[in-house]
Amino acid sequence: MTNLTQRLGLSRYQADEHYAASLRACQSRDLRTALAEIEAAIALLPGHAEYHSARGLFLLEGSKGKGAEQAFERALALHPFEMLANYGLGMLAYRKKDWRAAEGFFNTALAAQPARAETQYYLGMVAHRLGRNDEAERWMDQAGAAFAEMADNRESHCRAWKREFHKLLAVE
Repeated sequence: MTNLTQRLGLSRYQADEHYAASLRACQSRDLRTALAEIEAAIALLPGHAEYHSARGLFLLEGSKGKGAEQAFERALALHPFEMLANYGLGMLAYRKKDWRAAEGFFNTALAAQPARAETQYYLGMVAHRLGRNDEAERWMDQAGAAFAEMADNRESHCRAWKREFHKLLAVE
């Protein structure tokens, strides 16, 4: 029966149902349920990199990163250009103030999904931390435009940082 289930794709369907439930739970800030649902999805399809990435993001959000790095690394072992895993490892490196590592992960995430505003924002922040404020300002332009298109209030953060970078560039 398991072989028939696999051929019909029922495991994939059930795993995707758990994945969707995990995303809904995360959106409701119920990280315990989100983790339980993503674990169920991983149990059904352990070779699906996106599930491991989502698990990493839930852990990053809920437990100060404990276990997140391993989840992201597992995702990258399955798919080296998994956007969420690279973004998540970039976030971990950023939190550790390892600007060069963060930049590398964010650049890989951006290559996988070029229009993602969050990645552009953090590339701007990394460029700023590395003293490249002209580059930081350009990244914030792109991120701000993308956030504005989504009617996301994070656009105001981009504008504030752009003003700061502009001031710093005037002094340099």
